[in-house]
Amino acid sequence: MPPFGQSVPQDPGKANRDLAAARKALDSGNLPHAAVHVSNALVAAPSLPEVHELLVRLASHPQGGRELFPLGESLSLAGVLARAHVAASEHDYDHALGLLAKAQAFAPDVAWADVPWIASEEAAERASAEMVIHVAGTLHELLRTQDSADLRVALRPYLPLIRNSIAAHPDNDRLLALAGYLFRRFDAAEAARYAARADELNPSQATAVALGYAYRDLGRTQDALAAWDHAIERGGANTLSVYSDIESMLLEADRPADAIAYAERALALDKDHICSRVTVLAARFRQTQKAEYFDGLQDIYKTSPESSHARGCAARALQTVVTKSATRTRVFGG
Repeated sequence: MPPFGQSVPQDPGKANRDLAAARKALDSGNLPHAAVHVSNALVAAPSLPEVHELLVRLASHPQGGRELFPLGESLSLAGVLARAHVAASEHDYDHALGLLAKAQAFAPDVAWADVPWIASEEAAERASAEMVIHVAGTLHELLRTQDSADLRVALRPYLPLIRNSIAAHPDNDRLLALAGYLFRRFDAAEAARYAARADELNPSQATAVALGYAYRDLGRTQDALAAWDHAIERGGANTLSVYSDIESMLLEADRPADAIAYAERALALDKDHICSRVTVLAARFRQTQKAEYFDGLQDIYKTSPESSHARGCAARALQTVVTKSATRTRVFGG
């Protein structure tokens, strides 16, 4: 397949035309030709029942099965999707889910998993926990890098699979931790339950971070702070990022003095940590309303490269101080 992140328009009319051609080819015994057309129909209308009915006929045909949809060196979206559903019909759910995850990463905004077998208990019970972890990780990465309302709609059909897999593997801390990260985009209370169980089973910086995010999204600031304090105490590669999340949350909660205290702890670890430098400026402005702090924020925003981490931190801080400080209404721009 070409590079990931593609947009694939849905076209039910094309799907019906491909279905007609596939039926004609199947009736004449030309299974490879039928397979090409039904695969194309699947891309154009991935949830159309008639497409899946014809896939089942091809899968169960004596000369059919997944080999009608071979995986060559150059993958096609149509072939990957069709083979995934045929593999699922053969109860090979690990193979099916691995392919479906590839398709989802390639064209994220389409609900490729909006099919009944994904939500079945059988799929979760027969699929390995490792494969469901792989799928959940793929979805989490998509949401982390390009979250949108459309993307959440496209990914929602996977949630029953993950819930059912947790029911089948209730003590898998890695699955629970990933669910804690993923589900907060859909249901923060459910995410908190998964993250809390993961943190109970195998406490780590990652589980504490997941729990903190869920609590923050629920508006439970003090609980989020406690979870993130545990994350800092446990140590790890993301300690400075945890400080940034704490500082941002405390600024939003109108606790500038506490935000400064955490920023100073972060700066003691790395004096050039830009988000903590931004926090100090934003918090000082909130406390004093002095223009020098606001102007310092603007300088970081304007002089940092577009899409850089520094610019993002400054933009969020500026948005917070402009929103929270009714007496300061200066507009900042690019």
